[in-house]
Amino acid sequence: MLRLGAIFLLFLILSAVSIETADAANQCVRIQRQGNIETFINSCNVCQVATITRSRPGNQVPTGRQINVQARSTFPGPFRGPGRSRITSERPCKGERGGQKDLIESFNQPNTEPKCVNMERSADNGVTLVNTCGECRAVAIERTVASNGKRARDYVVLAGRGRVPVASRGYSNVGLLAEILCPGK
Repeated sequence: MLRLGAIFLLFLILSAVSIETADAANQCVRIQRQGNIETFINSCNVCQVATITRSRPGNQVPTGRQINVQARSTFPGPFRGPGRSRITSERPCKGERGGQKDLIESFNQPNTEPKCVNMERSADNGVTLVNTCGECRAVAIERTVASNGKRARDYVVLAGRGRVPVASRGYSNVGLLAEILCPGK
């Protein structure tokens, strides 16, 4: 009976070690310690943001930091002296696949790229908006002056398979910003 209990205890220890090893295999950032100096090593091909928690002896409240560790590189730890650091979480850096999105940039950019409406140069070197879809579309265009950067936006409704010339109105450039289905359709 004692042997059975010892075998069961050994099984539990080995399974806990294998689970911990599997979790470590999924992580990109690891800590290499040399005395009281810690270095963070990223073994993945993607920049990682690692959340670090540092516990010091005699201090009840741990300190936390977030650090960026570039792909396939090392980063010296920001902590000095006695204590232990651990990685509580990691995620890809902003701009990397799976990383955080910059909300300000996403609000400034239109969320739909023009799909049905195209700009074509007309015979008189003007610009014409052409709707290649069979349904009504509303588009936003922006005119700019190259010399001083002055801008003006305008909105145009195009019938299905319709064409509308765009007047320059004294501006040097015109661009298509976004398109939507016609309001009320």
